[in-house]
Amino acid sequence: MIFIYNFGSKSKSLSSQSGICPHCGRMCRFDVFLKYSYFSLFFIPLFKWNKKYYATSSCCGAIYSILPEVGKDINKGLITSIDESDMEYVSGSSYSENNFCTYCGAPRNGNNYCAKCGNKF
Repeated sequence: MIFIYNFGSKSKSLSSQSGICPHCGRMCRFDVFLKYSYFSLFFIPLFKWNKKYYATSSCCGAIYSILPEVGKDINKGLITSIDESDMEYVSGSSYSENNFCTYCGAPRNGNNYCAKCGNKF
């Protein structure tokens, strides 16, 4: 008898919400997702564990962990916005004041002038 099984991890996108990023202070979009480990037998997922909820900001790329209770409510569709007190900064931000235009927020890309608005850095 042959058993086909698999252990792995996946992430599932839950929602997108707008708000102010606590890390850089800019208005941005937060992409909320669920990351979990699973066991499958014959390509059917049987068990999920180690569920963690995260949000990434579109402005600076910062990653925040979300409280499990709040994440479950977002997954059920009960909450439409995340409060700053529900998030904890994890990592992943490459934000620096010198890397973005102070006028329009466009990335610098090593230039002395902004490619989007033309202002000097």
